[in-house]
Amino acid sequence: MKRKQRLTSGIVILLALILCFSIVGVTDSQAKDKVYKWSFFSAYGPGDSACCEIWPALFKEVEQATDGRLQISVFWSGEHPYKGSDMLKVLRDNQAELTHFYGGFLTSVEPVFGIDAIPMLFPSDSDESFKITLKLWGDLKQDRNGVLENILEERWNGSMIHILPATHQRIHTKGYAIEGIGSLKGHKVRVYSPELAKLVEILGGTPVSIGFGEVYTALSTGMVDGLTTSVYFANQGGFFDFCDTVNLWELMAAVDGLMVNKKALDELPPDIRKTFLDIMHKSAVKPERAELMTNAFVLEQLIKKGKTAYVPTKEKRDAVVERCKTEIWEPWMTQAGADGKAALKQVEAVKKGL
Repeated sequence: MKRKQRLTSGIVILLALILCFSIVGVTDSQAKDKVYKWSFFSAYGPGDSACCEIWPALFKEVEQATDGRLQISVFWSGEHPYKGSDMLKVLRDNQAELTHFYGGFLTSVEPVFGIDAIPMLFPSDSDESFKITLKLWGDLKQDRNGVLENILEERWNGSMIHILPATHQRIHTKGYAIEGIGSLKGHKVRVYSPELAKLVEILGGTPVSIGFGEVYTALSTGMVDGLTTSVYFANQGGFFDFCDTVNLWELMAAVDGLMVNKKALDELPPDIRKTFLDIMHKSAVKPERAELMTNAFVLEQLIKKGKTAYVPTKEKRDAVVERCKTEIWEPWMTQAGADGKAALKQVEAVKKGL
């Protein structure tokens, strides 16, 4: 009797093990076959920037490299209900697995994320500026030694996985060049941020805050005789119908960035996650120069048409930087608190090592 009971028990255990391994096998097979469908919400329209071409192309590359197991759908501005300033909340709440970062959109939410919009803080060399930005974002390796990456992970459940240099911002003027402090005396320049307004004041001018769509009329009527924007957008807006000089002061070193929800990233199988991150990182660290090249080409064409590109002397530039330190950088740091202090410290440390 006992022998029969032991035999029955053994059969039951054996069947349970077979069932268990069958379930595990099915589960593993299902995991390998599962398709992960992500959404990317952009703050731009499809033709607004180089990132609008580069990121969708990378998404396609990821889909191919994962045999269709990670598929990313793109939703442009107007195809989702959010503004640029909402992108951190969208990311944190996982309403989209990927969202668009542009510091200028997010300063009302996280002031420190506007550090790349501080005039004269970053080097004039675009490659050096990019190296600093990479360090702030932990070299795009989820390294929380990067001050901005740490804030993004800790407060917003996100990580920066791709950045590319955005359009350089310049001051375009009508009938004069900006040589240094005092050069803007008697001139009115369109600006779009408090920091740029203060820079115009340091240079001796009067800042005027108007929308981009109002600039052409303002130039034609003399309401302003200068403006801040990129060479590309100034050309697209027809502003060189009036402006004749591009002043190559480094107003900011902005980037467009791609943020991923950490929970969604961690839920990917290791092989898909590695493929995704590798493709993004390889592209980002080149860096992608499409937007810089576009602006350089437009500037070259403008010069051929008789426009002037003015480069300030090092002496005049250094004098402006000293004023910016006390009148722009330090007030910004006070507003941004401990975050701003830590970010500025990291920027200065990287600059010394360049």
